[in-house]
Amino acid sequence: MEAIIYFLAFSVITMALILQFDKKQSIRLNKILRETRDVQPLFLMRSAEEKLRNLNVSLYGNMIAGSNVQGSRVYINESIRQLAATRLTETVNSYQAGEIQLKEYNTRLNEITAMINAAREMNFEQISY
Repeated sequence: MEAIIYFLAFSVITMALILQFDKKQSIRLNKILRETRDVQPLFLMRSAEEKLRNLNVSLYGNMIAGSNVQGSRVYINESIRQLAATRLTETVNSYQAGEIQLKEYNTRLNEITAMINAAREMNFEQISY
């Protein structure tokens, strides 16, 4: 009988410690979530930077000496190149001015990349943008 009382006392104390630890962890987690609520998603930002770098190389060639980016200017119709460059400039300016969010910026960069990739594979008459 005495063993059962010790076991019950031990389980109550253990349960209290677990609940106290859980409460501390919940407070810490909520604090971290509040602090990081306004932070842009890091991987999405990194992806957009990489897409912008690749688009600049595709449209203008590797103009930076000693750049790590491999590749060269894409050979496409000049009017398509100008259209893509104009859209790229508008997109970058809108993002830098805060007019569009990071997700929209990334989506527009994807669209410009798709336009350039389509222009690589097709004749000018086949592309309708």
